[in-house]
Amino acid sequence: MRLISRKNLLSAIEPYGDVPSAIESWYKLIKDNDWESLEDLRQEYSKSVDQVYGYTIFNIKHNRYRLIVQVKYKSKIIYFKKFLTHAEYSKINWDNEDEVKIKIS
Repeated sequence: MRLISRKNLLSAIEPYGDVPSAIESWYKLIKDNDWESLEDLRQEYSKSVDQVYGYTIFNIKHNRYRLIVQVKYKSKIIYFKKFLTHAEYSKINWDNEDEVKIKIS
């Protein structure tokens, strides 16, 4: 899989000193895989990976952070969307698609 844009992801995690090694491990894993579905991804990464309104959500650092991306399995591209603390993530009403799209886009 190819990540678009790694630069933006690295910029987003800059304020969080405890995150770079976890993100580097995540990046190595995605780079070395060509998942064809969410189930493939869950088998290789974690059952905790979730998908909501087209966004794929990874737990980072034992649930302290959320990495939100869009995965295009056919083209093997992952688009970085947002990096949030658990507290920031919890403030989003995930039952409201319009709110999710506004806060994540």
